[in-house]
Amino acid sequence: MRRRLALPLGLLLGWMPPVRADLLLLRSAAQSGFPHKYNVGGAGQPGFCIEYIQALSQTDPELVFSGLDEMLPTLRIEQELAAGRVEVFFGMLKTPEREALYRFADNPRIYTIHHQVAVRAADLQADQVHGIDDLRAAAGHRVILATRGSGYANLLRDQGLHVDDGATSVDQNLRKLISGRSRFLYDSESSLRRAIEANGLQAQVRILPAVLRRQDLLLAYTPALSAERLARILAAMRALEASGGAARLRLAYGLR
Repeated sequence: MRRRLALPLGLLLGWMPPVRADLLLLRSAAQSGFPHKYNVGGAGQPGFCIEYIQALSQTDPELVFSGLDEMLPTLRIEQELAAGRVEVFFGMLKTPEREALYRFADNPRIYTIHHQVAVRAADLQADQVHGIDDLRAAAGHRVILATRGSGYANLLRDQGLHVDDGATSVDQNLRKLISGRSRFLYDSESSLRRAIEANGLQAQVRILPAVLRRQDLLLAYTPALSAERLARILAAMRALEASGGAARLRLAYGLR
C-alpha cells in the first residue's frame, strides 16, 4: 500500500511553483520497504538514494525530480516505469525480467551490493555455506526467504532453490527467520545489516561472511525517455562521481 509523506521544500519534492522553461523536470518515485535507500519522512537518515538525488540537483541545479513524496512498492514502480508514468528510478537491481520492461544505465553505478545470507545466531552449521551450491545443499527442499520485489527471488529460483518472497520488507523476513519459518534469509549485506541493527537483533541473527554475488544498483529509466534527457542525468551522475561526492555519500551510509 502506498503512503504519502510531507517533505521539506528544500528537497524539491512534492508541490512546486511553476517550473521555469530552463529546468528539466523528471518524474521519479520513492521505494517503500527499503529505508536505507528511501526513508522519506522517517526517523534518522533520509535514505541514500534521496540524498544522492539531492546531490545531483546540486550538481546540476536545472535538474528537478518530482514524485519523491509518494512511497511506492517495487512492483508498482516497475509498472510505472514500463508505462512511462515514472521516467527514472535510482537504485534498481538489473534482472532479465526487468530489462524486458524498461532500461538501465550501467555506468555510473549508484552503489554495489553484496548478496549474503542471514541465519539464526545459534545455527553454526550454516557456516558451511560458501556459495550457491552450498546454499542449495543446506536448504534442501526448505524455502529460502527473500523480499518481494527485491529481484533476489527470481535469481534464486533460476538456481533451482525454493523461495518464500511473501514478505514486503527485510524486517518482516527477520521475524520469519527468528520464528523458524526458514533457515536462510537472502538479501544484500547492507539491507540485512541495517534491519538487524534497527530491530536490535544482533544477539539473535548473524550474517554469514560468504559473498554469494556482487551486483550494482543502477539508474532505471522508461524506454520513452529521450536520449537528451538521459544524457543530462548521466552527465550529472558522472560529475558527482568525479567530484568525490558519490563516494563520500556511500561512505556515510556504509555502502560500497
